[in-house]
Amino acid sequence: MNINIDLPKDMVVRIRQAVERGDYESPQDFVERALRNQLEHDETPDTEAMTLEEAFAAVDTEASVPRPEPEPPSDAVNSRQEIEIQPAEATEVHLTLLETDKAVPTVPAPDRSRLEDGPLWGQYNRIFPVKIVVRALGNSVSDAPAGSDEKAGWIPHSSFGESVAETARILGMKIAQYDKRSGRGRGEKLSTGLPVGDDPSRSKERFVSHFVGETERDDNLTGAAPQLQFVNIQKTGTGIDIGLTKMGWEFAALENPLLDGGAGAQTALSADERAFFLAHVREHYTEEYDAMATVVKAIHDGDDRPDSLTNRVAYLNTEWSASHARTIRSGLTGRMYELGLLDRYRVGQRGVGYELTDEGASFLDEVTAGDYNN
Repeated sequence: MNINIDLPKDMVVRIRQAVERGDYESPQDFVERALRNQLEHDETPDTEAMTLEEAFAAVDTEASVPRPEPEPPSDAVNSRQEIEIQPAEATEVHLTLLETDKAVPTVPAPDRSRLEDGPLWGQYNRIFPVKIVVRALGNSVSDAPAGSDEKAGWIPHSSFGESVAETARILGMKIAQYDKRSGRGRGEKLSTGLPVGDDPSRSKERFVSHFVGETERDDNLTGAAPQLQFVNIQKTGTGIDIGLTKMGWEFAALENPLLDGGAGAQTALSADERAFFLAHVREHYTEEYDAMATVVKAIHDGDDRPDSLTNRVAYLNTEWSASHARTIRSGLTGRMYELGLLDRYRVGQRGVGYELTDEGASFLDEVTAGDYNN
C-alpha cells in the first residue's frame, strides 16, 4: 500500500543523514521502524499515544547529532563525577553483586505455553538490559521481608518495574556519556536498550515493556526476561507479582563489567556471561539458538549485508512479513554483536556489513558439528 505524507524539511534532512550514516538501510526502513514503535506503544495499556514526529524521534534520538571523534583510551582516574560510577554507587541503586552463598528464594520458570513463539522479538535488541533486571530483582527479593511459603520469592511487579526502570535510566545516562566520548556508533553503543531517551517517562515505560516483561489479559507473557525464563510474572488476587527463577538467579550472580566495574567498561557482558547465555539458549530456548545459528551460517556463506541476511532469517518462519523478518534480523545482530559473535564494518558511505569474530567462528564450528542445516 502506498501512502503519501507531508514531512517538515528538517525531519527529511535528519532522516537522510541517518540513512547516509548507515544507521538505516533506506528511508523506507526508517519509517517502518518508526511506525512499528508507534504501534507497539499504542498497544501497551495505560500509555499516552505519541505523535508521528515523536515516533520518528523514538527510533533514534541522536539522529541529528554528528558522531564525535573517538578519544584515545586512558588509564588515568577520571575526576568528572557525573560520568563515573563505582561499585559503591551501584549499591545505592540495588545492583550489587549477589552473594552466591546466600539463599535467594526463586520461583518456577514460566511455562513455554505462556510465551511467544520464535526467537526474541527484534525490539529486545540487547541482553545487558535483562542483566540489570535480574540483578535488581535478585537484590529486591533478598531485601524483601519474609512472607508465607507461597509468597516466597514474589514481589509486586508495578513497584519493581518503576524502581528498576529508574535505576536503568540513571546508569544508562552515565554509560551514554561514555558512548559519546568513545565515538561509538548507533549499533555499537553500550547504552542501547536502556531508557535514555529525551522523554524519561516513555523511555522507562518502554524498558519495562521490553525487558522487565508484562502479563497480558490471557495470562501470556511478553518481554525479554520472561521469554528467556529468567523471571516469571503472575496475577494474584490483589495485583501482579514478579519473581526470579533459578536460571535468572544464576545469570544475575555472574560478575558484570558495567555493573561491577563501572560505566566506563568497554564491554557490556563478561566472557562468563556470554558463555552462560549461549549455553542457556541452547538448552532452554532452541528457537533463539537456531536463529543465531542461521545468522552465523549466512554470514559465513557470504550473506553478510542487511538485505541478504534478512532473506536468510525469513526462512525461519515463512509466515513472517518482510518488515517482521527485518526486525527479527536487526534484534539478532544486535544481541550477537553484544555477545561478541559478530562485528560490523562499513560498506561505502551508507552501507553496513557483518563479519564473524573468532568467537563467532567457534560458534559456527559448534553449529556445524551439530549438523545444523538451515
